Amino acid sequence: MGVGIAPLSAAHWPGFRGPHGDGVAEGVHAPVEFGATRNVVWTADLPPGLSGPAIWADHIFLTGADEKNVITLCLDRATGKTRWEQKVAVAKMESVHRVNSRATPTAVTNGKAVFVYFGSLGVLAYDFAGRELWRKPLPVPKTFQNQGTGTSPVLIDNKLIVFLQLGNDSRLLALDPANGAELWAAPMPVHNNTYSTPVTWQENGQSFVGLACAARFTAFRVGDGQESWWINEIGYQACSTPVVLGDRILIAAAGVQGEAANITPPPTFDEAAQKFGRDGEGLIAYDTIPNDLLFTDRHTSGGQGNMTLKGALRYFGKVKAGDKLDRSQWEKARERLTQFGTGHMNRTVVLCARTGGQDDVTASSIIWKETKGVPEVPSPLVWQGRAYFIRSGGVLVCRDIETGRLVYEERIGSPGGYYASPVVAGGRLYLISDQGTVTVVKCGDTLEVLARNRLGEAVTASPAILDNTLYVRSARRLWAFAAPQN
Repeated sequence: MGVGIAPLSAAHWPGFRGPHGDGVAEGVHAPVEFGATRNVVWTADLPPGLSGPAIWADHIFLTGADEKNVITLCLDRATGKTRWEQKVAVAKMESVHRVNSRATPTAVTNGKAVFVYFGSLGVLAYDFAGRELWRKPLPVPKTFQNQGTGTSPVLIDNKLIVFLQLGNDSRLLALDPANGAELWAAPMPVHNNTYSTPVTWQENGQSFVGLACAARFTAFRVGDGQESWWINEIGYQACSTPVVLGDRILIAAAGVQGEAANITPPPTFDEAAQKFGRDGEGLIAYDTIPNDLLFTDRHTSGGQGNMTLKGALRYFGKVKAGDKLDRSQWEKARERLTQFGTGHMNRTVVLCARTGGQDDVTASSIIWKETKGVPEVPSPLVWQGRAYFIRSGGVLVCRDIETGRLVYEERIGSPGGYYASPVVAGGRLYLISDQGTVTVVKCGDTLEVLARNRLGEAVTASPAILDNTLYVRSARRLWAFAAPQN
């Protein structure tokens, strides 16, 4: 028998990172080797977007956007053919960063309806036949430097949880899945800058929802939206989604320029004079600094997100084109840049903490905390006592989940930027670079690369695994990969 999807089971991948929001596909395997001509079940062309697949039985839900519309699609899981597509015109599209999308949030489904969130519009609900059930228009998010939203909706206790980022007017919303009515709104006037998706768990028989934001993780009671407890001093740029581990939670957040290791501090005045030269007055001219000399190297494809030394001097050092700096002026600018690189705005943290408590539990709940080996965007993945973190440049970090001890930190041989969150099935990690290489790694205490599969298209969306099939969204399509069924 040839390549084909295994018989559809009752299992589901209902939203971002799967049934438990942790990227773990339990009791299944996925192919180790695959590509454009190997172990492909089908491909389906898609509109632009970065949302991952949400899957229920034989339905796959995805979103997209064009210049005027937000788009929700449903594909047939067996064939990849479009079951239905709904477009909704938008008067003004949300502004987004060039590596983001106007269709980044992943849909979520309860098996009766599918719910999608677009920053440009709000929340839409459709039944499985594609009929619009309700819509709740929301204000366009106000995000850091207009980089766009990235948070996905989640379902818990018959409540649809959506984070609306509006600066001091930000709030975590609980909506009724039946009609979109607002059940509660938890105000978040501070600590509200995030691209992370909410996570849910249980404490003493009660349901909680938590959100990682700039410098703080906050837990709310699902029943009434009341803020319960929080952890301070996490990273300032919260892109990754935490992982809940029973009565513990793993949180990773980087700085606004990624890890501190990405930054090369400016040279001293004497070093700069030797590299760039001085003018007739013994000054260093801003204009003589090479245009490609980096302050921040994020190790992404095409240098996405990098900042040159000239840019950093302008942005942080209060230096402008045409300026000439003497020793004192240069060293002051250098000090400002150095302080930024090690300051709170660029703090990177990964920590494991106990859930529960009241108000500020920073001092009492943290089990361990580290400041190195922290990805900027991909979420952590935990499997059999080990926590895995994939960093841009293709560096895999493995830590002991109980102690935080570094097990290994090694390159996997697949460079480029990493935005997609990893998934695991059958003890194998699936790590996807923005160059479209899916590296399969065996879980364990030493790095063992099983395969590097090149798709030939950029990938930044997080994948899904269900019924021994791996679903990967690339720049132009959704791929379904499965090994031959005997």
